[in-house]
Amino acid sequence: MSGRGKSGKDPFEKMLERFLIPIERLEAPVDSLYLLRRDGSFVFCEGYCHPEGGLYGKIIYYPDPGGGVDFFGRAYGCTTKRVEEGETVYVSHPEQIEMHGKIDPGLDPRSPRPVFVEYEMEFPLSDFVGYFDPRHSLLACCSLFPWVEEGSRAAARALGIPWERLGITGSLAFGRYEEGDDDLDLVIQGTMEENRRAYLRIRELSRQPERMVVEFGRWWPMRFYESDYLICPFFVHDRPESSPLHDFSVRVIREEYGVEGVVGDDTYTIYMPPFLELEEVKAGDGRRGRLPLIIYDGALRGEFFRGDILRMTARLVEVSRGGEKFEAALVTLWDNIMKVGEVHRPGSGLAVTGAAGGE
Repeated sequence: MSGRGKSGKDPFEKMLERFLIPIERLEAPVDSLYLLRRDGSFVFCEGYCHPEGGLYGKIIYYPDPGGGVDFFGRAYGCTTKRVEEGETVYVSHPEQIEMHGKIDPGLDPRSPRPVFVEYEMEFPLSDFVGYFDPRHSLLACCSLFPWVEEGSRAAARALGIPWERLGITGSLAFGRYEEGDDDLDLVIQGTMEENRRAYLRIRELSRQPERMVVEFGRWWPMRFYESDYLICPFFVHDRPESSPLHDFSVRVIREEYGVEGVVGDDTYTIYMPPFLELEEVKAGDGRRGRLPLIIYDGALRGEFFRGDILRMTARLVEVSRGGEKFEAALVTLWDNIMKVGEVHRPGSGLAVTGAAGGE
């Protein structure tokens, strides 16, 4: 059986009709956005700095007859995780990028691109048929799954923010739900001040034992349980230009740059990319003092906070932004940076204890 109803459309096509927005309506690529390529693959876009007429992103799901992932009656594979001996394991960023060349021979994992997106690919917008707007997708999901509205409204109440500021990403952005998987990847859009208040509230909630999220052997400081729903927030700027790195370039000064320092400013830790200010820096070249830190890995948004002592193997880069240039440390892999301790920093809003990740 084809699975087509009287309308002549199969479940996959019906999903697109309900969730997909034509690419012509996309004003500019933005953070935490899923898009659909013409080849049927789903691409995830992060950050705010993208090439003219295109975007940097990563294929997450792709058509694959032997993929084992059911997308509304169509078989798909996944680049970010796989099942080995009955256990779900995550695929490393380097391996994910290498897979792109196998998924589509027209994609070259070794094509030149800025070093901060070495683990993402460049796609022209002409590759896409549409995108999944987070707010539109949340409303569409609420009409299909009552629990999505219940969980998202509960999260909004817990954080003290209007429900109208929420959207959704992850598989639910295109209506895919597996029974028992009640995670809500909520997109939270607001001003810096509004998002900061919600961020501090999450930090309070995530430390309560009954709300704490521990997965894969680690505590997730920016995730929490609310009414039995696992809430995973994705903070986005209300205006792309609010991001300090919405238009920038880098020049590598030094590879394999060992750095240790204390987070002095975590204003942008919840955004992609996390952009922190390090104090009390000790670097391999004898540098001391302060140094900005850019972490271009979405897995580490909301991971490090004011007072955290971080140790990393980074690149020392020169950042060009607008009319200014400054040096910064750049990390593009989560396993190249870890929290090794913490010191109290007045004004952080919390006295946090316990390691936050990478350990």
